Amino acid sequence: MKKRFIPTLIALIILVVLAVYSNYYEVDDVLAPGEVKSVSILGFNANDIKSVSFGKNGKFDLKVELDNSDSKIVLPQAYKSDNAEVYGIVRHFSELKSDFMFPNNATDTKIYGLTPESPSIKFETSSQTVELTLGNKVEVGNSLYLAKKGDSNIYVVSDNVKGLFDKSLADLRDRALYYKNFDKCNEIEYTCGEHHFKLILDGVNSEWLVADTKYSCDHIEVANIINNMRNLRISKFLDDTNLSAEKYGLTSPYLHIIIKTENSEVYELKAGSLQGSDTYVSVDGKTVQMANTMKVNELKLTLNDVRDKFLEVYPFKELTEIELKDATGTIKLSFIDKKWKMGEINIPESDVKEFINTLARSKVNEYLPKEKLDQYGLGTLESCSKITLKSNDKEKIYWLGESNGALLFMTDNEDLININAQLLDGFKKFIHTLRNAEVSVSK
Repeated sequence: MKKRFIPTLIALIILVVLAVYSNYYEVDDVLAPGEVKSVSILGFNANDIKSVSFGKNGKFDLKVELDNSDSKIVLPQAYKSDNAEVYGIVRHFSELKSDFMFPNNATDTKIYGLTPESPSIKFETSSQTVELTLGNKVEVGNSLYLAKKGDSNIYVVSDNVKGLFDKSLADLRDRALYYKNFDKCNEIEYTCGEHHFKLILDGVNSEWLVADTKYSCDHIEVANIINNMRNLRISKFLDDTNLSAEKYGLTSPYLHIIIKTENSEVYELKAGSLQGSDTYVSVDGKTVQMANTMKVNELKLTLNDVRDKFLEVYPFKELTEIELKDATGTIKLSFIDKKWKMGEINIPESDVKEFINTLARSKVNEYLPKEKLDQYGLGTLESCSKITLKSNDKEKIYWLGESNGALLFMTDNEDLININAQLLDGFKKFIHTLRNAEVSVSK
């Protein structure tokens, strides 16, 4: 009896499982007569769309044409459009499906907020046109009513389409100030307040230099100038052609950058007065626009900002002589017969190379006015510790001044240099190594 009951129990369990599954997973919402769950709104692909028009109060006065992944505004007049914005709208509508669709037998659609004054959008392909009108919010849920011209049905769609209907000319215009990548730049003329300098590219060594000086440039900072200027965007469109207006401050701009390329192309930026969080700018010398002040300020630099942040050190293989001086005395190293010698004592090349690498890797924190030398123990150079490097007919001297915590102040007799105090530690360590080597041999 028990054995015969087991199959019955198993069958009953299976039946319960199937009932639960069908109730929770197979039963859809009950639809009203004539109501359809979900349909595609446009019925064609994004690639088929040739133009998009935006309308209010029955007039389509904003139109964008699309062609091979590019777009342009043609109404109310010709402008370059923001491709990302335009194609984002196109893709959204090409993928849009209704939440529900139901037939509308009434001639008056005002109850749905669908009137001639409602916001509309029109999509055109080579063979058809679909015009959509947006209505009121559905009483329940986060949805809106939507109608298609020539279609008596009413569609219910997600309310995230509302912002896509309400696009202005400024929303669709391309906000780029420049349309090229500034390829092959070879000259930058820079003015910011009282700071003025010119940077030139040495075509032989592919090295940026400060014109009319001995200074080389920090290539990262030069790249930042080019990239930050290239990526500057319009925050507000003014399209004003009156550059001489006093409020713009563009007749004597506080920031003026001219970038030239080897192809004789010229890119210019003038930045003038501030207005709220924006700055008046012009890039063509004809039209005034506005750009975000924080982004403009990223271009504000001094000569010290663009200079190379590492000490000038000759390549190790080119060094012929090193001289170190501290309060105790002077030590001289010479490269003779492929060996480093201190008098008659051979000095391991690894020790010399370690010190030169310490010099070469010491990053400058800041270049300061030379007039302040006496404030940092560099007023009388004869009494300062000194590093002298010689390479063939060239000589480079660094005098070491005061140290303050993690900072060391030094000069090459051209600049007052603020650098990491680890350089002083390396200097002391190398002198200690050399003097121990001398004592060791003398024994």
